[in-house]
Amino acid sequence: VKKLKETLVTVQQLDKNMSNLRSWLSRIEAELSRPITYSVCHEKEIQKRLAEQQDLQKNIEQHTEGVASVLSLCDVLLQDEDAAGGSEAESDSLQETSRSLDQQWRTICALALDRRLRIEETWTLWCKFLNDYSRFEDWLKMAERTAANPNSAEVLYSVAKEELKKFEVSCFHGKLLLFWIKFS
Repeated sequence: VKKLKETLVTVQQLDKNMSNLRSWLSRIEAELSRPITYSVCHEKEIQKRLAEQQDLQKNIEQHTEGVASVLSLCDVLLQDEDAAGGSEAESDSLQETSRSLDQQWRTICALALDRRLRIEETWTLWCKFLNDYSRFEDWLKMAERTAANPNSAEVLYSVAKEELKKFEVSCFHGKLLLFWIKFS
């Protein structure tokens, strides 16, 4: 009787912990699944998103012990032949619940890491974009000055033709850069 009471208390504790954990897991999965949005292309915006992610990571880390506790309770009940009432179906169900929880936990940990890496990658891409934009802007200003003040007096036809080819190549590179900026 004492053993059955202990088992009943363990099952009730598992049920309570599992219920709380399921709702928390659902909330965290929803949070991690939401797209990351940025209001401006600035380092402060990245730092803000990284701080939010760090808070989320701390929340996940605080639940590590609770997940481990639930998984441990599942293992205890699976090892106790009397706990499942001798029913193979109940034992299988408990085992599947344990596997499912473990997989969901691993997925959440992976999603959290992936989200942080995506935020950091966004900053790297922004820096590259801003650098490319600055170089393009400098090139465009130089090209505008050259076009506004052509030095075409007494220029041989062959030299002018070669300069035109260089200009066309520069224009092509500028178009490629604009295309990259537009679709990046």
